[in-house]
Amino acid sequence: MTLASGLTLAFITSACLLFPLQGAASSMANLAMVSAVSSVNVVSLSSISAATQSKKPPQKLKVTSSQQAIQLVKRQYPGKVLKVQSSRVNGNPGYRVKLLSSSGAVFYVSVDAKTGSVRRN
Repeated sequence: MTLASGLTLAFITSACLLFPLQGAASSMANLAMVSAVSSVNVVSLSSISAATQSKKPPQKLKVTSSQQAIQLVKRQYPGKVLKVQSSRVNGNPGYRVKLLSSSGAVFYVSVDAKTGSVRRN
């Protein structure tokens, strides 16, 4: 049972204990009021939970653009750049660069944006 559903159950139980066996209309109105209060509390709890989870420290990247990735690749591998696309490299953000060598071979090089490492695939 989640915390939110547990709180809702606690509010409904409290309503039944606070307003026992009154007229059906009165009990339903009181239950609706308690239910509305518990809904607000559930929304508040989920908002707090989402805000807490989304606060991660920003990653510091050594390579912040595809142009930087191309510069790093060209230092190590001669050739014509055919295509650059962002991708995941070893679980980190990075770039995949497609190159054409002077001999006509097509190959790929990965650039890890977090570490700045360059590796031919």
